[in-house]
Amino acid sequence: MAKTGLLIVSNPKHITKLLSDISKTVQNTLYIQLLSALSDPLGSFHANVFSAPPKFSRTIYSIYSQATQLCNNLDVRVLLSGLKSAVPQIKTLKPIDIVIFDKKYNQIEIDNFIKNKVPNIVLGHKILTVECCASEKIAPEPDNRDEGIYKHVCLGGTFDRLHTAHKLLLSDAILRASDKVTVGMTEENMIHSKILWELIQDIDTRIEKVNDFVTDVCPELTYDIMKISDPFGPAIVDPTMGMIMVSEETVRGGELINEIRRTKNLEELKIVAINFIEEPNPQPKEEHKVSSSNLRLRLLGTLIKPLKNKNIPNKPYVIGLTGGIASGKSGVATHLHNLGAAVIDCDKIAHRMYSRDGPSFQKVIDQFGNDIINFDGEIDRRMLGDKVFNKPVELKKLTDILWPEMAKEINRIIKILPNPIICVEAAVLCQAGWDQFCHEVWITLVPQRDAIQRLVTRNNLDEEQAKNRLESQPSNKEYVENANVIICPLWEVAYTKSQVEKAWGLLQHRLSK
Repeated sequence: MAKTGLLIVSNPKHITKLLSDISKTVQNTLYIQLLSALSDPLGSFHANVFSAPPKFSRTIYSIYSQATQLCNNLDVRVLLSGLKSAVPQIKTLKPIDIVIFDKKYNQIEIDNFIKNKVPNIVLGHKILTVECCASEKIAPEPDNRDEGIYKHVCLGGTFDRLHTAHKLLLSDAILRASDKVTVGMTEENMIHSKILWELIQDIDTRIEKVNDFVTDVCPELTYDIMKISDPFGPAIVDPTMGMIMVSEETVRGGELINEIRRTKNLEELKIVAINFIEEPNPQPKEEHKVSSSNLRLRLLGTLIKPLKNKNIPNKPYVIGLTGGIASGKSGVATHLHNLGAAVIDCDKIAHRMYSRDGPSFQKVIDQFGNDIINFDGEIDRRMLGDKVFNKPVELKKLTDILWPEMAKEINRIIKILPNPIICVEAAVLCQAGWDQFCHEVWITLVPQRDAIQRLVTRNNLDEEQAKNRLESQPSNKEYVENANVIICPLWEVAYTKSQVEKAWGLLQHRLSK
């Protein structure tokens, strides 16, 4: 398969057949050039159908919507330079491996087109013609949205894992701008209400992806892709802005911006809303529109980070299972046990370490005093906990005693268990360094508010106590940074089980290799 393709479309009504066929030919990126934007040698499909670039909006929507349905594995990019002005060549950031036409041309026309119009093409490129039915006449489609061109257009959002709906929003802004497009990119303080926000790409990555896209599809404009820490950004103070692009669900945000602009005696922005693109195959818990939250949900149970090569035996294969308090580790461990994994519960090992017959008993007594011994001669876990909770220095004294002994015991158990796959369940897996004898790390992840509610219900704590417990441990973000696989037990047990089964199936596939 070719890595990057250039599709030359003489008639957008051919798109359905074209995209269906191309998904089997192109592997990574597909550029689409509407031929109406180009001069000879190939001509245009119907001259002067669209008198202004914004009139292409519905066509662009149709292309990205069908791309979602037919070739969602491809990075589809509709080139916009030629739709806005007479450009001499098709310029792309990525070199073209294959050029695809939607109707037959003679070899001389094709050779001249490639030579004169496609400078960024590889040696040994391929040419493909996808036979389409006779061209239908293209008629302008009615659109009650504003068709004006504005010097400076703005829009904002999170833009996590750039997808077709993002591309549509950005493309519409480009079509309506004559000089400049400003994109406000939400910083971390604004994303905590989003589902699985810890999996949102870092802001520099998001900025890079958006900049790569807009400068690829229309390099002639000026772009300002900036970080914003509030819902309004520069839109409430910049007098040069004339229009704001929004999605259907953020129209009210655009109206609020105009309310603020009025108080500053600034001209109101024209608000243009873009329709959602329908999600073709929504899975449980997913939205019925194309969205970043859907993409994050699909990461659950998958390998999100490459595995490190560790100097440990290949067999048995060890999964380290960790996560914050009340995040559902025990439930996930149970699912793994039912699938055939042996589970090592490190909490139980810790209790054995400082039980009366354990190797750490006397060391803990010597360090923390005889007053932590209860009536039966055992260490009172609650009293010991009170001595170290929210006291980092004292806690380190305890972990310096327990963790090395626990590491020895965990490794001893791993060596004697007969199961080919072993799960080491430990809240402190990475802090204690036990992840070093695990082949991969799985984490459980639930929002802080849900973990607090679980602690209130399960441990009979008030909200303040529960919050303090959570804040004394690593954040969800820190757990994610160490994770190879993420499970989110936020919903019903059956959905958690499906995530574990998905992860287990992918693990079996990795092991088979």
